Amino acid sequence: MATILIVDDEGPIRDFLAMLLEDAGHHTLRAIHGADALKQIEAERPDLVIADVMMPVLNGTELCRRLKAAPQTRPIPVILMSAAGLHPPEGAGADAFIAKPFELTEMEALVQRWLPAQAAS
Repeated sequence: MATILIVDDEGPIRDFLAMLLEDAGHHTLRAIHGADALKQIEAERPDLVIADVMMPVLNGTELCRRLKAAPQTRPIPVILMSAAGLHPPEGAGADAFIAKPFELTEMEALVQRWLPAQAAS
């Protein structure tokens, strides 16, 4: 069972993704913006982070940059998602990107692809 952190300022999206991932057998954590996510990552290291790009306080692009800049969090895969475009923000360093709205099978495939092998089982 993997632990997946969902970071989005829209509650229905957080809840929907959590339900999808929990139904697949994963444990989920939820954060409303990047600053909240950083605190949670420090307390409980997730196996994967799924973050929206456009959020208040600390956006997903900056969250990803900070995670990839720190040696202790660099290995955590990050999937960025956004309704604002079809391409990832330049220089974010995300492992994957998905445009909103997305197909459930697309998100499930990305999660399976980026989960570390030991966490996926």
